[in-house]
Amino acid sequence: MSHAQHNRPSFIDTQYQFAAHLRDPDNNPAPDNIEQRRMAIYRELFYNNIQGFIENGFPVLRELTADEAWHNMIRDFMVKHHCKTPLFHEISREFLSYLDNERDTSNDPVFIKQLAHYEWVELALSVSDKEASLVQFNAQTNYLAEALQISPLAWPLSYQYAVHQISPDYQPSEPNGNPVFLLVYRNQQDEVTFMELNPVSNRLIALLNDGMTGQVAAEQIAQELQHPNPQVVIDGAKSLIDDWLQRGVLISR
Repeated sequence: MSHAQHNRPSFIDTQYQFAAHLRDPDNNPAPDNIEQRRMAIYRELFYNNIQGFIENGFPVLRELTADEAWHNMIRDFMVKHHCKTPLFHEISREFLSYLDNERDTSNDPVFIKQLAHYEWVELALSVSDKEASLVQFNAQTNYLAEALQISPLAWPLSYQYAVHQISPDYQPSEPNGNPVFLLVYRNQQDEVTFMELNPVSNRLIALLNDGMTGQVAAEQIAQELQHPNPQVVIDGAKSLIDDWLQRGVLISR
């Protein structure tokens, strides 16, 4: 025992022992001065709370994982990962950190980290306190000339797997040949939804965020594609921008 530990008040030692036992009861004995019946209640409440938050935050991952493997993973998370936040809705972010940094994922599905990230995004957007001033869309306005950017409530994402399609019936064993581009956003009814982007629409969003107008961005994309008729790309960009404005995905810069 270190000198610092030796000088700790006994109740703090009890607290450390109590917390260690809750996280990993198989390897840490309970404090002697707490009734075992009460200790069992604390253990169950603590585990069920953590398990419940993660199950609600990652429903697809839960559905894909057999019961024993799931509970082993939750216990492993509780043992290995020390959460940095007291906020319950941040437990999902802590679980992502655990998958990235502490879990041995060699026996997990190859897509586990990316699926978990995609599921976390839905929760993160649903509780975000960011606000976006929507553009009052007018079909007569040429928004190609406007300075626009993506809303803080819309996140463009790129994955190696089609995470939005993963289910018990579809579990890919290797990455897609091409990146999967998704735009996940919270709409005006505060519902989180998504749309799949193609490489061109994904590029358009990136260029708008870099400060280009839609017109300049579309011209650059046409040049990058070496498109024989740039006006087709410009018209396509206008249609996309109009749609994104109506959905609240784009806001004024």
